[in-house]
Amino acid sequence: MDNYVRLADTISSKEGTAFITIEGANRELFEISSLKAQLDLNVQTRNMLGHRMTQHKVIGAEGTGSMTMYFMNSDMLKLAIDYIKNGKFGGLKLQVKNLDDQSTIGTQEVVMSNVLLKTIPICNLDDQSDDPITIETDFTFDDLEGLSYFNLPENYR
Repeated sequence: MDNYVRLADTISSKEGTAFITIEGANRELFEISSLKAQLDLNVQTRNMLGHRMTQHKVIGAEGTGSMTMYFMNSDMLKLAIDYIKNGKFGGLKLQVKNLDDQSTIGTQEVVMSNVLLKTIPICNLDDQSDDPITIETDFTFDDLEGLSYFNLPENYR
């Protein structure tokens, strides 16, 4: 029997791509260093008559994430200044593809809508560092679409 997890089927976090859509313009998110997103389920907990176990029911979900970016693009700052001056803030779309050509599980690609970064980089100076400037931020998103999903590994099909 050949049913075990093969290292070659795991997905390297260095493989894949991310794209950002700002005000209808789509481009590769070239300044990304790391990106994580997840759904946090809102779960209601109740003790019901006639049942001694606590029961649970999903009543919603919240999209959250975090990212680290190299400080080399002013798009987010322009959006923030537009909000400060004019009171309107257009949400972003993030499209992320996990794909590792060594793996037999294929590709997973998702689009997150109305992405709001909680921290907008403005400037950064440090006379003690030779490292590239990076900015870390959490974010939220209001909707999620799955464009493609992973398959079972070849040896499990």
